[in-house]
Amino acid sequence: MITKLPFKGATQTALLIKSAALASQQHIAVRQLAEEITRELRSKDYLSEILAIHHFILANCRYFRDPKTIELVKAPYRVVLELLSGRRPSLDCDDLTALAAALLLAAGCSVRVVVVAFDDVVYKGERQYAHVFVQALEPKSGKWITVDFVAGEKTARMHGRIKYAKIFVIA
Repeated sequence: MITKLPFKGATQTALLIKSAALASQQHIAVRQLAEEITRELRSKDYLSEILAIHHFILANCRYFRDPKTIELVKAPYRVVLELLSGRRPSLDCDDLTALAAALLLAAGCSVRVVVVAFDDVVYKGERQYAHVFVQALEPKSGKWITVDFVAGEKTARMHGRIKYAKIFVIA
């Protein structure tokens, strides 16, 4: 399933990601892929599980923007089925975030979505956010681990430019 809506802002997108991730974590294929990604890790090495899921998505998915005026959010379980059939899905930051959130939830992680603004832009009374990523709670340290697919090795620099952030807890 693909949810296709006229773009109405970051809150709409974050809530779509939350809904898609929560629904997709229930699909057995999502759990099976999370297990396969983390199979070689030691039990209860939660940080490595988060990093393994992040690396798997980076290695097996391609970044591709949404159409100009439409917000597409692909159901993560459908993306997992594509991956399991050997295809390389093309996803934008919200699709990548939804996929990571579903896999992390299936692996038992607490997850939240973060939307950020790099500029102080307000339109019709609403802050304009430009990017979205997921964070997973590493339970041993109590730290939130950022899983951002767009910034890559420039994550620290990109996140240093954040002026505003809004957090949406998934679970």
